[in-house]
Amino acid sequence: MPSPVAHSLAGAGIFVATGKRPLLEDTWLFVFSVIAASLPDIDFGISFLAGKNYHHYYTHSVGFNIFFFIAAYAAARLWRRSRPFKDAGVLSAAYLSHLLLDMLSKDTSLPYGIELFWPLSSDFYIAPVIVFDQIWRGSLAKLFGLHNWLAVVREIALVGPLVTALWWWRSRR
Repeated sequence: MPSPVAHSLAGAGIFVATGKRPLLEDTWLFVFSVIAASLPDIDFGISFLAGKNYHHYYTHSVGFNIFFFIAAYAAARLWRRSRPFKDAGVLSAAYLSHLLLDMLSKDTSLPYGIELFWPLSSDFYIAPVIVFDQIWRGSLAKLFGLHNWLAVVREIALVGPLVTALWWWRSRR
C-alpha cells in the first residue's frame, strides 16, 4: 500500500481536477479532499483497538464509499454549502482514489488486495500490475528506513507530476 504522501497527493489531484477557479478559492474542499483520500486507512486504528487486523477490509470498499458519500452530503448540507452534491462527489472521488492506489500497490500479506465490493462480496481484489511499493511497518526503524523513503520518492515521482500537470492545465483554463 502507498504511504499517506501518495494518498494526499491523489486527494489534491482530485480537488484540482474538479475544483473551480481560482483553484484554492475553496480551502475547505481542498483540505477535506486530502483527508478523504487517506480516510480508508482509519482501519489501522480499528485494528489497533480490536487487536485484530482489519486493514484493507470494509473501509477499503465501494460500499463504504457510498456511506461516506451520504455522510459528506449530509455534512455539506448541514454547513450550508452552495453545492452539497458536488462537494460530496469530489470527496467521494478522493476517497475512491485511495482504493485505486492501494490496488496498484505491492501487498505481501494475506489476504492480498482490498475487499473492493463489500458488502456484496467478501472477495479481495488487486491489480495485475504493481505500480507502488508497500510501506513497511512494525518498528520505527522499518517505518523510517531507506525502503520507505525510496517508496515515498517513487510515489512523488509518479503522482506528483500528474497533480502538477492537472494544476497547470486547470489554472490556464
